[in-house]
Amino acid sequence: MQNRFLLIKSLGKSIWADVDHVMCQLLAAELTNRIPVVYWGMESLYSESISTNAYELFFEPVSNYTVHEAVRPGYTFHPPVWNPENILAEDTDRFKMEGRDLKSLMKSDANIVVSDIYYPLSSVLAYTNRAHWSFGNTPYQIYRHLYDKYLKLKPEVKREIKKYINTNPNFRDEKPILGVHCRSNAIVNEVAQLYDLNELYKPYIWHYIERYNIRHIFLITDSKKILKQYKKLYDINGMLLYTDSKKRPLKERIPLCLQDFPNKRHKGVELIRDTIEVIRDTYLAAQCDFFIGNGYSSLSNTVLRLKDWSGINIKLLY
Repeated sequence: MQNRFLLIKSLGKSIWADVDHVMCQLLAAELTNRIPVVYWGMESLYSESISTNAYELFFEPVSNYTVHEAVRPGYTFHPPVWNPENILAEDTDRFKMEGRDLKSLMKSDANIVVSDIYYPLSSVLAYTNRAHWSFGNTPYQIYRHLYDKYLKLKPEVKREIKKYINTNPNFRDEKPILGVHCRSNAIVNEVAQLYDLNELYKPYIWHYIERYNIRHIFLITDSKKILKQYKKLYDINGMLLYTDSKKRPLKERIPLCLQDFPNKRHKGVELIRDTIEVIRDTYLAAQCDFFIGNGYSSLSNTVLRLKDWSGINIKLLY
């Protein structure tokens, strides 16, 4: 196993979408008996330079190896486009999918398999077996195990979480708290439904307030309009809690082939601070007693996966 690695690259998406990719590939690494190495290089929104592994700006490494320690002279690579000279770069042709079908990745005998395409957990699970812990478990149980085992916050991110809890006694002392994640993009773009998803939140919020005697609502949103609306509806006697993070809607990364100048990329150091705040708020939501979120959102799904929720305590809307 010491010469078999799975190098997990960034998809260039939002923090929790990229983490989802990492978790699915960590399962793939276990099922193929490979040592996982996560390297978010220049393809990541958060990379500051080619020498930066952006994953480790927020999370601890998933193994004892760095990308430099994994790549050794004479090692073979899959897909074959990779070699020691270009391994830190981005393959701008990755969506041609050459050599990137899941079966090839799982069956490869190369020393280093590189993953930079998303495969859902259900696809990876097709390769499980009775000897592996994932066999017979639900996707939720498998995600829970993977997040608990591998996703470890950096000390500076932990400090931000503790800072909010210590300076907000209402969050710390007054339970129960209902966490709510409500995105600014109210019309569901991901599917062909024409309703306003955010309007569905209101009856569920009142249900939780009345049935479970909710003391506070902890709101996560990237919309000033939604924050203003929630203040009007729910901020009675300090009931509404929220953080001071900017929560700017994340701009999609501009593909390299469409860029004239590197500074057109919405990425780098200006996003790192914002992203630490997003991670903080996600973990705070997971500490709430109840949660309502957007089923199409990677943030809401991460809140689900960070904790053993009772079915009645969490509701994702679709």
